[in-house]
Amino acid sequence: MQSFIFDYYGYNVSEIVDSHFDYKGYRFTLISTTETDANIAKLDEFVTNLRQNFADDVVYFVKNRYNQYISLNESTSILLLTYKLSPIHLDALLKMHQIYYNFNQSRLNLNEIISLWEQRIDYLENQCLVILNFDNPSHKDLYEYVMYAIGMAENALQYLTDLRIDFKDPFIATLTHRRIKKLDKWEIFNPFNLIFDHSSRDLAELYRNDIIDLNQLLDLTKQYQYQIKDYQYLLARVLFPVSVFDVLEDIYL
Repeated sequence: MQSFIFDYYGYNVSEIVDSHFDYKGYRFTLISTTETDANIAKLDEFVTNLRQNFADDVVYFVKNRYNQYISLNESTSILLLTYKLSPIHLDALLKMHQIYYNFNQSRLNLNEIISLWEQRIDYLENQCLVILNFDNPSHKDLYEYVMYAIGMAENALQYLTDLRIDFKDPFIATLTHRRIKKLDKWEIFNPFNLIFDHSSRDLAELYRNDIIDLNQLLDLTKQYQYQIKDYQYLLARVLFPVSVFDVLEDIYL
């Protein structure tokens, strides 16, 4: 891999750990991709916009010697991303929510989220549960785990369904994250982790992963001037056991 990095990017690297290497104060990360160079170029346009607002905090793409985003390593398409090694604070996330609020008139589509959650629940019910062998004690524990996840998800889904009925005005979206497992630059500014959604998606992630406590969560909702429908969507996000679904889908998909 060191020779690949030198041949394509010109970096003379002595050690690579978990697809990462550090060079002159920057962290570089190699990831595989199925995207085309054209799609990455389009995503990079948005990354450029991010860098105008957040400078060195942003994770950005590194082109290879041939001025391309994608490099081939043994028939695998590889991207190289980098960011400056320095701490990041919660203020950066709040700033992101503020800057990209209503960006390009983005709106939250509750119907799409409800449909996605229904599909994820159906998958656990129709794929995971049916293959369990109750003669196996570990499968019995897994059954209880799956049933817990389904029950929590159905409660969360009911909140979304009620929300769709009770409030006709669409939610204005902002730039959020698919997952936030820790507060660092890779998690917050990785372009593949970004998605337009309601700010409470991120607040729920922060709370579920013990990055903020309940008092901090409530303080943030006041700072964001949440209304009833915002709290209802936040509660649905907190209730939905996304980490459990992620683990089970990784096992059975």
